[in-house]
Amino acid sequence: MNRMKGKRGWRVDCCQRKILTAAQDSPPLALEAWHSDREEFCLWKERFFRQICKKEVKKTEDTVILISTGTIPGKRSAQTAQSELYARAFSQFGASCVLDGGYGDVSILAERMDGLLLSGGGDIHPRFYGRSMSGQATSVDEQRDERERDLLRCFCEKRKPVFGICRGIQVVDVFFGGTLFRELGTAHLHESTIHTVVTAENGGLRGMLGERLSVNSYHHQAIRTLGRGLVVTAVSDADGVIEGIEHDSLPVSAVQWHAERMIEGVCRDTDVSMRPLLSHFVTQVRRACVTA
Repeated sequence: MNRMKGKRGWRVDCCQRKILTAAQDSPPLALEAWHSDREEFCLWKERFFRQICKKEVKKTEDTVILISTGTIPGKRSAQTAQSELYARAFSQFGASCVLDGGYGDVSILAERMDGLLLSGGGDIHPRFYGRSMSGQATSVDEQRDERERDLLRCFCEKRKPVFGICRGIQVVDVFFGGTLFRELGTAHLHESTIHTVVTAENGGLRGMLGERLSVNSYHHQAIRTLGRGLVVTAVSDADGVIEGIEHDSLPVSAVQWHAERMIEGVCRDTDVSMRPLLSHFVTQVRRACVTA
């Protein structure tokens, strides 16, 4: 019989020898010994394999991130749509991405996926933050709004990491009770351009990206009031528009710029690299898997 190494292995080996000794003396005693040690052995086995699984998860590069999607209307059916750049960018850090099709049980997705990326897209319907559509034309996708709200709720309940990009930062803010500027007065500084942001001294972005950096910008709406538990991690240098946020107790963060378009080998809108930012999120996801 091979003896397992370590204190726990010795305990199991002793249990096995105890049962074998009892079996030689009396079959009924063997049965009694088996029952008395079975519970202890099962508990040890559960702890042992849990540790093994944690080590394997930590080593694996098959971290799976769910990416929210939008819809494009069609004559026969609506089509799920998303930029391939998200998956290409995260693959640089050993993560695999799955597109959410917009249907199915969000709680099951939150259980099986390791992290959630709230991607860029159109405007959030103003009814989700107490405003109306009147007076301003806008492109909205209410089904997506509701879907992302439900996904965010489930991932937060499981304390799994969430990262928002562009529209995603607005989804996070609205989810926690914040409101948006429906049309920035300084939209010309943010639509299809490059501008400078300043990171907060005590925020998570400062250590990764430095104090000042140039980022791309593709938005005409922005955070007006912060949601509960959110803190600002970056603002626009030109007009003070909120460009980065994080939650004070949940693994939730977001930026207003398109970080996936600032990765060398994938897409480069500016000379600044967002590798530290995306790498940090993937690492955060992996750590959450290990401690789950």
